[in-house]
Amino acid sequence: MTVTHSWTLPADTTAATAARGWVACSLATWGDSADAVAVASELCTNAILHGSPPQSLKLVVDDDYLHLEVTNHRGAGGTIPKMAKQRPAIAPGGGRGLQLVDALASSWGTDIGPELITVWADLPR
Repeated sequence: MTVTHSWTLPADTTAATAARGWVACSLATWGDSADAVAVASELCTNAILHGSPPQSLKLVVDDDYLHLEVTNHRGAGGTIPKMAKQRPAIAPGGGRGLQLVDALASSWGTDIGPELITVWADLPR
């Protein structure tokens, strides 16, 4: 059975916190959801920092996998998400979000349209 949840994220710095709560509640019966919560938080943080509202979070739970997607408008000069080739120096602003997603997800990627950017990640169940 496939279950899908979708939310529009707050257009401010509370988005990652809200995403963590939504994912944790949605996966309460799934078992250990710590990796999914971390991935959702990183994807939402990137969307808020580098995209334009509205941003949305989609969670698809199936028997075999968990699929997360965060979509945002590109906005003026919107940044295309990509993982740093080298580990950035530790800085207060972060910079390692997609490296964390890459480490936790079985696969992840970016779908880029003329107006929207979707970053997705799959985690095995």
